[in-house]
Amino acid sequence: MLNSNSNIAVSSRSFCRSVELRTRLDNVFNDVKYNDQLEHFNEESLIKFFSDAEAVIVSEDKISKNVIDALPNLRILAKFGVGLDSIDIEYLKEKNIILGWNPGINAEAVAQLSLSYIILMLREAYPLNRKLINNEWAKIKESRDMSGLTIGIVGYGNVGKKLASYLKIFDTDVIAYDPFLQQDRALSEGVKLVSFDEILNYSDALSLHVPLNEDTKNLFGKKEINKMKKGSVLVNLSRGGVVQETALLEALESGHLSGAASDVFEHEPENTNIFHSTLLNNPNFFSTPHIAGTTNQTIQTLGENAIKSPLVYWCNLTKHGF
Repeated sequence: MLNSNSNIAVSSRSFCRSVELRTRLDNVFNDVKYNDQLEHFNEESLIKFFSDAEAVIVSEDKISKNVIDALPNLRILAKFGVGLDSIDIEYLKEKNIILGWNPGINAEAVAQLSLSYIILMLREAYPLNRKLINNEWAKIKESRDMSGLTIGIVGYGNVGKKLASYLKIFDTDVIAYDPFLQQDRALSEGVKLVSFDEILNYSDALSLHVPLNEDTKNLFGKKEINKMKKGSVLVNLSRGGVVQETALLEALESGHLSGAASDVFEHEPENTNIFHSTLLNNPNFFSTPHIAGTTNQTIQTLGENAIKSPLVYWCNLTKHGF
């Protein structure tokens, strides 16, 4: 059982940047180790950092079987974020390590950014901005507003549902693909449930919101992207591995896709190789460094939940004001 003298380690960089979250955690535990250098850990350095920790708070760090085996004192792992693809969940269960996880907390932030990216690429705002920076006062080739367009959502979970609610403001047809979604529920929320091929064929803009697992790895490869409506837009705020980046680049260079926006990459954060430079330099590709769910509000909420669930519950520390 954890207590106020238990060893706690926080590798999450966003958590470590927050003075308020650190203060709240320090008010509960006496021995907290923070990632003050904001280091991106590899497996070896992560094991060294966590060493004797009984509870850890992580973001994007890969928690593999090797890492778990190297931490014999670990009792609780709290996730600062919603994606679990970097954590060996089954092995955590096997080792009886408690997982603190709160899906849906950042759904509003991610959905808002998804909507902004869809509009940004449909209006050609980003490629025109790049030309303006290069002293070229370019004319619009094909700028589209949302009215009358079909917007597809792949993955109708917390984020997909929130995005659909935002899209209702516009005169758009919203369609969704999700093998776990019932047609009745979708229709009750003003969304038409379609097959995977249909959402590829009919969407003027397609927004991805699925977890990364064996079923979704390279879900959008060359074959699937080529089935997309010519001149359509692809937005990915799920996980980088969902889209095959070589196929995406080819579709942008050929003009099959008019634009794409992504907040995620297959390999993060080491996006420095030649291929990524080619993709990043494509004038019709807009990208951000995995910040969709990172706002002041979500950081605070994620941090508080990382502390509360399950640390505070297990430690019976509600008397400290949580």
